[in-house]
Amino acid sequence: MKVIFTDIDGVLNPHWKTKWSKSAVKIYNQICKEYDLKPVITSTWRINHTKEQLQKIFNDQGIEVEIYDYTPHIDQKDRGLEIKEWLFNNKVDNFVIIDDIVHNITPHVGNVVKVRSWIGLTEEEYIEIKKILDDEDTL
Repeated sequence: MKVIFTDIDGVLNPHWKTKWSKSAVKIYNQICKEYDLKPVITSTWRINHTKEQLQKIFNDQGIEVEIYDYTPHIDQKDRGLEIKEWLFNNKVDNFVIIDDIVHNITPHVGNVVKVRSWIGLTEEEYIEIKKILDDEDTL
């Protein structure tokens, strides 16, 4: 199983608007399909929405993949610990983390791609993600 740990605001929704970035959504769909990635939500959206509610939002915004899971809510100031806990409890072959705030992730886990919050997910990050997922030694 391959996982994409997904933040929403700043990544898929760069300007915190009602409509997410069409180009970010397109790239997200492309990378998820290309590598058969299972989305695991790390965003704070997971705290106030059920998986079903968030799936509906994803579908309404054009995301075509099914949400696999959420990371546990341990300490919102330290998202890296939540990802590390999820990885400890789940068997994965490879993973990538996409987020616009990474200072609380990188001390705990690798395979992080920083997205510029004012732009969202772009072709530039897509290339970084591919490098991580194509590297058999990333785990």
